[in-house]
Amino acid sequence: MATPKRVGKRDTGTREKILDATAEIMLAEGYAAATSRRVAEKVGVQRAVVYYYFPTMDDLYLAVLRRGTEANLDAQRAALSSDNPLHALWDMTVDPHGSRLTMEFMALGNHREKIREELAAGAERFREAQIAALTFILREHGTDDVLHPEVVSVLIAGIGRTLTIETGLGITTGHGRTRQLVEEYLTRYESPHPRIDN
Repeated sequence: MATPKRVGKRDTGTREKILDATAEIMLAEGYAAATSRRVAEKVGVQRAVVYYYFPTMDDLYLAVLRRGTEANLDAQRAALSSDNPLHALWDMTVDPHGSRLTMEFMALGNHREKIREELAAGAERFREAQIAALTFILREHGTDDVLHPEVVSVLIAGIGRTLTIETGLGITTGHGRTRQLVEEYLTRYESPHPRIDN
């Protein structure tokens, strides 16, 4: 294994390939299958190369998780600055790809405290950025006196994740009407409300 001083000093794209391979294995086979041996085989390198960049498997998992968190924050920024930010945020929340990987990390976090702490820290950053943007969006649309940004954030996340998780399990009863109701509310609150000036 590498000493801390040498970790990741030379990189010709191998580090990103290792991260990609780990995420792909986790998505396809679950976190338990993402061993150093399997990752090395998928990338086409020796196991020692995996440990050169990531001295422990927790270091590797944390790097995949942190990269995903940054990508999600970027996607959220783009969604919230779009013409229909509430709809874009909803679409992002019900995207099954991101939810599946998050579920794997949640399962892994049950056994590894560092992963659990990183998940919580990333989720808090995501939620805080979302609430800050929603505060401005709801005020701009004249609905800040009706809906609190924190409540909107939790509702979108809670309903969206539930639908995504259930769909992954093959449960779809009630999903169509729930999606329709959410879409109607998002349209109602995203439409500009004229303000009356005295």
